[in-house]
Amino acid sequence: MKVGRVLVTSVVLLVLLAVFGYGVWWGYAQVSAPGPTPTPTACVPTNVGAKLTPNKVTVRVLNGGTVGGLARSTNRYLQAFGFNVITVGNTSARIATTTVVGNSATSPEVKLVMGFFPGAKAQGDGRVDHTVDVLLGAAYNQLSKPPTSVPVSGPVCLPPLSTPSSSPTPTPTPSPSPTATK
Repeated sequence: MKVGRVLVTSVVLLVLLAVFGYGVWWGYAQVSAPGPTPTPTACVPTNVGAKLTPNKVTVRVLNGGTVGGLARSTNRYLQAFGFNVITVGNTSARIATTTVVGNSATSPEVKLVMGFFPGAKAQGDGRVDHTVDVLLGAAYNQLSKPPTSVPVSGPVCLPPLSTPSSSPTPTPTPSPSPTATK
């Protein structure tokens, strides 16, 4: 009888240990799983008159070059002209040439931002919120008198304006962009 009791106790303890181990594994899997990805907010058709100005354009500035503090100084440069800068930080991708990324290379908001970065290249990725990313590669010449508007006809699709941030800490991004790092 004593042998039977020891055997039953051992089996019960092994079953409890297996249930506990499964619970630990399941809990760890739930905690380490990535959270839901934010869905981009579609742009809002906005009547801006005959020209698009910086105060209507939402920009993210990401440094992908080797010059430290370039995103921060670019943030100040763009905000001085009225752009709504929502993210300032670094990108994990190495960028050789400053690149301006938006819905399309010919979008009015991309054209406006391009005027501030001579020699930059424009790129479209189909983003639905019409934010503009400035991916900085190397130092650039800050124009003292860049074009502060581009002509448009009819409404322009723009993201809903959010509160700008001058913090160098990236915030969650509503549309696809290169990975921002601190």
